[in-house]
Amino acid sequence: MDQAMKILSKTTGVRTEAPGNPIPPASPVKFLQVSKSNDPKMKAVALLKQAAKDANSRALDRLAVEVAAHLNGPFDAVNNMIEKMIFRLMDEQKQEDEHKHWCDQEIKKSETMKEDKEDKIDDLNAEIKVENAAVQKLTSEIKDANQMISDIKGFMGEATEIRATGKQENALAIKDSKDAQTALTNAIAVLTAFYKSSGEVAKEPWEFIQKPVNLGKNPSTWDSGYTGVADPDKQPGGIISVLEAVLGDFSKMEAETKSQEAEDQATFEEAKKSNAIEKAGRTQEVESKTAEKARRVDKVASLSGTKKNTAGELEKTEQYLTDLKPACVDGDSSYGDRKAARSKEIKSLKTAQITLEDAFKEQQGGKKFLQISSHF
Repeated sequence: MDQAMKILSKTTGVRTEAPGNPIPPASPVKFLQVSKSNDPKMKAVALLKQAAKDANSRALDRLAVEVAAHLNGPFDAVNNMIEKMIFRLMDEQKQEDEHKHWCDQEIKKSETMKEDKEDKIDDLNAEIKVENAAVQKLTSEIKDANQMISDIKGFMGEATEIRATGKQENALAIKDSKDAQTALTNAIAVLTAFYKSSGEVAKEPWEFIQKPVNLGKNPSTWDSGYTGVADPDKQPGGIISVLEAVLGDFSKMEAETKSQEAEDQATFEEAKKSNAIEKAGRTQEVESKTAEKARRVDKVASLSGTKKNTAGELEKTEQYLTDLKPACVDGDSSYGDRKAARSKEIKSLKTAQITLEDAFKEQQGGKKFLQISSHF
């Protein structure tokens, strides 16, 4: 039997050497003579051998050897070997399909995650840029508002000093005018009384208590005294008029100074009020914008932290895609070819299965399967 198998192996080209050696072509020397050159069973074995050679499959080659060794046995034994090989190939294809499906899903999911992370980082960069621009703008506005507050303080300090000086000067001017008026009023009163007593100035009717006495031209009882002057400008009425004019000037100066003081004080109060309002507004602006700046700075820090975490996740995703490459990209580059080759192997096995089934049916009908030559 062993000798027959060796002869069959050499005749059909079935490899019996170690799996590490390549499958040799069929030997041209025939040690086995088949009764019929188109024997169905040998066709099945040849089909398996050709499929093994085309696919460079040691498994199919071993199967061909096993089938050839059991051609004289029951069909079920041969059929089971082929069925097992079919199931094995189908299982391999199923596992490879599942692996391919898993790889496709993982790659798709990872690439989607990668794109999402990249988009998120782009969005975060844009948002951080907006927030940083807002922080810079707020910083500039806060600086301007503080400068305005400083200017207002400086202006009000200077205005207060000027107002104090003006108030003091006006008070002195008013006092001087009042003192002058008092002095002039007293002087006018004395002069008027003097001139009335001398007769140079006529008394008012109510000033006469009794009728005047007619005296002589030169009463002996009068001493020489004021008799008047010839210059009209030096008459008592002229001097008094001058003093009264000056008194009017001082009175006018007092009124104008008081009016000016009231106007200056009103202007100062209005400026003080408006600047106080402006200062309060600017102070509120500084406080609100400082708080907003702090919030935006915190937001930039938060966004930067999120960006850092996202960048870390992106790096892990990219590393995972790199790790998938050997098994799912490089290893699966010939997936279609392997699937096609495996389908071809399965088809050859099924064809051989049908061929063997028909051959065994013919054998059961009384036909002789093999005739061993009488000489070797």
